[in-house]
Amino acid sequence: MKKSLQSLGLALLMGTCLLSSCKKDDPVVTPTKSLYDRLGGNAAISAVIDQFIANVAADTKINAFFADAAADPARLTRLRNNLINQVGMATGGMEKYTGKDMKTAHKGMGIEEADFNALVADLSASLDKFNVAAADKTELLTALAGLKGDIVEGPTTLYVRLGGNAGISTVIDDFLGKVAADNRINSFFAAAVADPARLTRLRNNLINQVGMATGGTEKYTGKDMKTAHKGMNINEAQFNALVSDLQASLIKYNVESRTKIQLLTALGGLKGDIVGQ
Repeated sequence: MKKSLQSLGLALLMGTCLLSSCKKDDPVVTPTKSLYDRLGGNAAISAVIDQFIANVAADTKINAFFADAAADPARLTRLRNNLINQVGMATGGMEKYTGKDMKTAHKGMGIEEADFNALVADLSASLDKFNVAAADKTELLTALAGLKGDIVEGPTTLYVRLGGNAGISTVIDDFLGKVAADNRINSFFAAAVADPARLTRLRNNLINQVGMATGGTEKYTGKDMKTAHKGMNINEAQFNALVSDLQASLIKYNVESRTKIQLLTALGGLKGDIVGQ
């Protein structure tokens, strides 16, 4: 009987201890939300990315990098989905990013630190628009900063981004083939096409001209553009056809948008010496 009373007393003591450990004024530990949840999940991230893409498209410091994607709805949608999935996955969501790694995706683009900083500023502005908390914004931008080494290549010449002499030669060969098949302008090149030596000279002149104009060591030794086109009576439509053929060759060899725009802009600067002579 004495032993039973002792056992009962022990049980009561343990019960008292258990009850006292669950007093209402004890702090309740709340699980920490992931950055994904704090941002608002997929819907909120999607809204931020949509605004970010709009910011980039309007940003003249960097929008040339995205010109091809902006002009192609399917490609733009793919870029949007990749960004949403990348941010979602990086912040603790269920999304899966299946695109290229950052180094591969940005190889040869010649992105400089100023370009990267402009991109970060555009994302920061998008986060601000949707009133993302300062701590959450800092955490996300810090994660993006960690990718900087795989995105920024540093200053590169247009020549390097075109692939040097080999890349330029490949584009010019394709360009000449397109011009020869283009009945809007191929009559201007008929004599050269019919004479292998003259065609080779034209090819080499074009390669050297592009190489020299884009920062390579090539030396163009042909006639200046005004003299070379004097008496040909090339009109604006024919000049535009020439530009279109070159653009198609650049697209064929996946020349990224900013490089393509810079090269075509340089060609556009020669228009006054070619048209109407």
